[in-house]
Amino acid sequence: MLFRAFLAHRRQAGHAVVWMLFLVSAECLNAQDTGRDSRRNTNPHPAFLQADAVRVLDQLRGSLESNNSGRFLRMFDAKRIPGYAGFRDQVAEFFARYDSFVVSYRLIQTTTDGEFGAALADFEFDARPRDGVTPNVHQRLTLRLVCRSEGTQWKIVDISPRSWLQ
Repeated sequence: MLFRAFLAHRRQAGHAVVWMLFLVSAECLNAQDTGRDSRRNTNPHPAFLQADAVRVLDQLRGSLESNNSGRFLRMFDAKRIPGYAGFRDQVAEFFARYDSFVVSYRLIQTTTDGEFGAALADFEFDARPRDGVTPNVHQRLTLRLVCRSEGTQWKIVDISPRSWLQ
């Protein structure tokens, strides 16, 4: 009888040990899966935040208001922007045509897709022609910027519509 009680106790203890090993194993597997999931979901590219979009739009506004075409063009990634040579010429003509600018914008939306970020903004500017004869220009449009992170700053890789530069 004592022997049976001992075996029953060992079986219960054995079940407890097996159950504890199962729980520990399951917890370890869960921790490994969680680690794998977190590594899989880690995005190596920074998110394009509202603050980033505001910084880019402020630089765009500043380069126009200071009438600095070089500063304006440095905001763009010449290697990635489609048709950059034509775009550069269009910008040069735009800055040559106008003497001064007053710019305002309202950020509507920002998104991130992999290494790219996009901003949509209501963009408005007044431009005074250099010739002094042509009337001032006032334009209001929805501007879409696509940007790519270059370390600590975002460079514009596409801007649309480009017609506002004509």
